[in-house]
Amino acid sequence: MRRSPSSLVALTLAAAAAACTPTAVIPPGERDRVAAELHGSNRYLRVAAYVSPFYGDPSLSLLSDQPPSELDLVRTPSGGAVKPPVPQRVLPPGTPVRVREVQFPSGWLIAKRVVMTPRYHPWAILDVQGVDRPAVVVLSQTAASLEDVRGELERLLAADDTGVFYRQLPEEHRRAVFEKALVEGMAPRAVEMAWGLPERKRIDRPEGTEEWTWPGGARKAFFQDERLVRWERPRP
Repeated sequence: MRRSPSSLVALTLAAAAAACTPTAVIPPGERDRVAAELHGSNRYLRVAAYVSPFYGDPSLSLLSDQPPSELDLVRTPSGGAVKPPVPQRVLPPGTPVRVREVQFPSGWLIAKRVVMTPRYHPWAILDVQGVDRPAVVVLSQTAASLEDVRGELERLLAADDTGVFYRQLPEEHRRAVFEKALVEGMAPRAVEMAWGLPERKRIDRPEGTEEWTWPGGARKAFFQDERLVRWERPRP
């Protein structure tokens, strides 16, 4: 049976929508738990974070500790990755934030969001000191409970003022953190503040060495006796 062009378009759009639908079902009770613990709570940036335009939505900002090259949040109908906007600035650790709300995607909410945004993901919407527009932390599509959301946000946010430690760093190390860069001799916590928390750590305690790897495996840091000795990252 031959299909009309309009029916083929409808099937294509339906297939694309099915491929992009949220991968987790969030029970109403979990939504309530997230709202009770996180909505309206005050936090501080745990690490230095990029502030970027929020893809196609000019009313929001994107907040992330990862460089744009590691972000794969929006795709075209053909499946290609949409390159994230260039960061406009970096915020230092200790910057105060307020968690406005956590939004879990629903059919109504997805339809309401701007198309060229990561609209099938949960969003944590923050009020960030010094940023005019609300900032969005894009959570994984598998985040379906308070524990999931809390764990993902704690990679970026802290309950205590991390600016105290940041301001006590040597000037060279403090400047590197603010530039999302590394310099030899940095302590592990300073490296975390600069590059974000790693995805994996391989620790050899007898030798006093550690190897850290960030998402995607392109960034790595190597420590000897709690001091950074070398690192790897892709060229810009």
